[in-house]
Amino acid sequence: MGTSSARLLTVALGALVACAGPMLEVARPDDLPARVLFRTPTEDFNREWYVALRDGRIWVKPNPESGQFAGDWQLLGENGLPSGCGLVNFGPPERIAEISVDGIHLMALSDAGVFYRAENSTQDIRSWIQWEDRWGWPAGIGDGLTAEFSTERGWSVGDSNQLGVQYYTDVKGTRHDVRLGVAHIYRLDPAGRRIHYNDWWLPDDWSREICGPERGTFVAANISVSASTLFLIGTGGAMYTRLWDFDISGESDLLTYSYIHPGGDDNVRALPAEGWRRQPDVDGLVTRTIAIYQTGQGNAARGLRVEGERDGRSGFFFKNLEDPSWQFEETGAPLRAPFINDAAALATVEIAASDDTRLVGALRRENVKTELALEIVDFNLMCSPARVTLRHDGDVVTAGGVPLELPLHHVHAMQSARRPVSYWAQGMDAQIRGALLIPEAIRQIDDADARADVLELLGERQVVNLAGDASYDHVDLQEIPITTPFLVPLEEKGTPFYLFSLEASAK
Repeated sequence: MGTSSARLLTVALGALVACAGPMLEVARPDDLPARVLFRTPTEDFNREWYVALRDGRIWVKPNPESGQFAGDWQLLGENGLPSGCGLVNFGPPERIAEISVDGIHLMALSDAGVFYRAENSTQDIRSWIQWEDRWGWPAGIGDGLTAEFSTERGWSVGDSNQLGVQYYTDVKGTRHDVRLGVAHIYRLDPAGRRIHYNDWWLPDDWSREICGPERGTFVAANISVSASTLFLIGTGGAMYTRLWDFDISGESDLLTYSYIHPGGDDNVRALPAEGWRRQPDVDGLVTRTIAIYQTGQGNAARGLRVEGERDGRSGFFFKNLEDPSWQFEETGAPLRAPFINDAAALATVEIAASDDTRLVGALRRENVKTELALEIVDFNLMCSPARVTLRHDGDVVTAGGVPLELPLHHVHAMQSARRPVSYWAQGMDAQIRGALLIPEAIRQIDDADARADVLELLGERQVVNLAGDASYDHVDLQEIPITTPFLVPLEEKGTPFYLFSLEASAK
């Protein structure tokens, strides 16, 4: 090695030492568990590691349930705290308040409300781990992410990557590689009704939401996430799962999606994304303490656990994601939380009010005289689809004697600017993309004049793909033209000078 090379190596090593935290001798806590079963704010696991938080510091131990090498609990890194040269926004924390781990991602939330991220948690992290406090647009190098509101109802990191699930299968059965991976933080609002999420390449805010079960009226007591699959348990013990992330949902501007494509093309992702799946009830009592974890490749490779009691014996119920029923393992351990499905808890189950809104407006097309009056029966800014009915000369258009309904799907579009939580309540519009599906039943419309006008406007179309602005009380959408890249297949885009528009508002 030459003199200059040796000098550069010395400088680099000096920089690493300068960034490292102090090496500490900390007595191992007496209450570290032999086994980590659930994903809680102070204990979690991935395939390689058990992770525990004690006295504000992080401890790790190899996970023997995944066939890892034997080992005991030891302090993570130099001092059990995020440290290193990657902490450029907030600097090292004094204490960690909560943790979450999944796939390659380990997230730590400080007592000051700052999220810290490590991406090498499938490696041997006992002696060294690479921490970052950068987060957000562009390319994950933004100003960092803070909690902003209470985490009392739970939060979880979910990580899909090539070392884990590798791919997902869309609703048409087409496999899509996860490529560079998708890692989000998912969390519940303090009321348990709204599911917020953020990806470390998106703007560092909590403006993005996922429609919850039962069209957003379900109230969750806790959330756990693994490889983009959400697991919710409600205030009465009902449980739901859903595969959902930014790419799967249809929100990326750099991918191509379709509601009518037959499948088989991995360059086109089928929509709508998989909906919520109600998991079977357990034969026993349960608490809000849950876990979902990766077990292999693909959509179904997830395991579920929920703490509970059967016939007076404490332990946990467990199953694979798609199993039809639960099994029970007795542990004899004290329960971490009260029951949420006993008689007393069921008497106070929370149900949220619906956000569905009725909008009325019109569907038009450039250089076509015919336009159709419409009613969006149940528009919901976070929950899709909505039902659209048409009117002709003031009368509801029917087919076979019943109102003709056209599904209007929508997803939220990418944004590069920060927005506040519930920004629409502050007068800001959402940018959405919509797809109005045209049923074959338009050819069986009862009234001949109405049928002629509907076919003149829509007859050759299976779908009208739209984009524009929306809030809870209005939508203003224009058809996506062939000049727009990605989003939908070329053959599904509109022709210039004959583009559709859809406008509707609350009355």
